Amino acid sequence: MQFGLFYLFSDFGNIPQDQVFNEVLDEIEYAEELGFDSIWLPEHHFAVYGMLGNPLTLAAAIAQRTTKMKIGTAVMILPFQHPLRVAEDAALVDALSGGRLLLGLGRGYQPPEFHGFGVPQSDSSAMFNESFEIIRRALSGEKFTFGGRFWNIEEPTEIFPKPIQKPHPPFYLASVTPRSLDIAARNGMSLLRAPQFSTLDTVAEAYTTYRSMMREHGHDPDSLDQPLSVRTYVAPTMEDARAEAEHVVWFYKLMATLLPGAPGRPAPPSGYENYPQDPSALSAITVDDVLERGTAFGTPDRVIETMKTYMHRLGATSFMTQMRIGGLKHSKVRKSMELFAKEVMPALREEEAKMEAATADD
Repeated sequence: MQFGLFYLFSDFGNIPQDQVFNEVLDEIEYAEELGFDSIWLPEHHFAVYGMLGNPLTLAAAIAQRTTKMKIGTAVMILPFQHPLRVAEDAALVDALSGGRLLLGLGRGYQPPEFHGFGVPQSDSSAMFNESFEIIRRALSGEKFTFGGRFWNIEEPTEIFPKPIQKPHPPFYLASVTPRSLDIAARNGMSLLRAPQFSTLDTVAEAYTTYRSMMREHGHDPDSLDQPLSVRTYVAPTMEDARAEAEHVVWFYKLMATLLPGAPGRPAPPSGYENYPQDPSALSAITVDDVLERGTAFGTPDRVIETMKTYMHRLGATSFMTQMRIGGLKHSKVRKSMELFAKEVMPALREEEAKMEAATADD
């Protein structure tokens, strides 16, 4: 059982930016002391929803502040940058961290980001496929050429430095649609899952499909880390947890303005059918909804039971916990991390052992 922290950087609106980064770096150092296994950093642009434009830049800083935790991107959005640049930056982080990089990749989904970079969102899937092939070959140490629709490498090219991990750092794919499940399965990539757009049943069905597809392509899904992202807050009482759930309500209301099909935005292009077709529904989410939707908020006992549900229904053996949400105070984040490490982690590891024993007996 693995436990990570996921940072969206969605609180710049009310907190000075230098304070945010100083507090987050302090939380990351504390996380390593507490026994967290990984840190995950997403790429977003042009909105306070997520204000980390290049996760690999911050990953390099984290590599110098930590010694054991894995450092993951969740995700690098491939249509927005040259794939050789992504590969070079990733290789440098892997070298600086002593081989601790986990490279999560995706094609993006927010129209304002595509508009800002002048990239047609309808090309996102094809651009991802080309970019991933270039990144895979570059990080594998090849000298190669490439001819594609979006990128051409005419002269034999290789990157420096080389990554430490062989044949390359582990690849992860953010997946919401059947098309991305197929890409992950064909390439033997881990999935990055989050029950925020869909019901638990839908997420479970997609994961079952992915596992079957992986085996068809000769890969073992159980041999890979398969993280599940969950917004998490552990508090001494339910009253305390409920008071902080407003931060997640803010998160959903902001997300509702950024998705395809939001008011003033075009309908989702082909390939985005599994995203909410009516994002305005997210604007109506209440605190009661938050406590039941893709979160683990509450006392240690409540959080334990919620995450046990994710383990049994979604096959989760690796969690990315998003504890700093929408301006939640630094002191409260640290306290939540501490309660999670001291009370939730041991209980979930015990549950995992019970599940493995039951499987062995069958």
